[in-house]
Amino acid sequence: MELLQGMGNKEELARMKKKIRYYDVVQIDEAISAKAVDFIESYKLSHGLSIPDAIIGATAVIHQIPIYTYNIRDFDFLPGIILYQTV
Repeated sequence: MELLQGMGNKEELARMKKKIRYYDVVQIDEAISAKAVDFIESYKLSHGLSIPDAIIGATAVIHQIPIYTYNIRDFDFLPGIILYQTV
């Protein structure tokens, strides 16, 4: 969802869909939901954590998946997160 929502037009969307079809999709489950709620309770007020970023961060932490992002600051305060900055 994060990758798709960032596309600026239908061409970009089509290219992204072709790229991501080779990757596994992790569905949101009870553990991810609970971790995301925990993150919102802990970091919404202090860091401005958004619900989508809480879900992304929770998914990464629960499944021990690194996040590659342009926006390190959106996630770097979450405990247990593995981040790589893309350029």
